[in-house]
Amino acid sequence: MVGGAGVQLRPMLPQPGRDGPGILFGPQAYVLNVFVERAWRRRGVAALLMDFVVAYTRERRIRVVTLHASDDGRPLYERLGFVPTNEMRLG
Repeated sequence: MVGGAGVQLRPMLPQPGRDGPGILFGPQAYVLNVFVERAWRRRGVAALLMDFVVAYTRERRIRVVTLHASDDGRPLYERLGFVPTNEMRLG
């Protein structure tokens, strides 16, 4: 194994949509533990993993997919369409 990625599906409380009127509800996906062994980095492994994750969520019509990006991973996620948010954390 040279890498892996996980997706946690969790319920989402109804909330206003970002793209106009409407309410978002249903499951949301949280992407976690995206990792590639050092010797295999910069070879497209993480991109393939994330392509699979994105396809998985689209097949299930999951409209909200979130993740916390490392500095190294941020360019990949931005190429895939993820955008930074104003999330804050306590603890």
